[in-house]
Amino acid sequence: MININAFFIGFVVINAIALALLVGFAAVEATRFFAANRKQRIARHEPFGRYYSRLALGH
Repeated sequence: MININAFFIGFVVINAIALALLVGFAAVEATRFFAANRKQRIARHEPFGRYYSRLALGH
């Protein structure tokens, strides 16, 4: 019979690794996104929050 504690610990470890990879990927992609839009935002003289809220809302 499989020990449920060993299964649970293994499951948690695998999920922790997957979560760390997801956070790393999201950080890299967010950095690329903000870096790509920085020149245009600076050229428009808009604050960070206003520029990206308008970008997200399509205005």
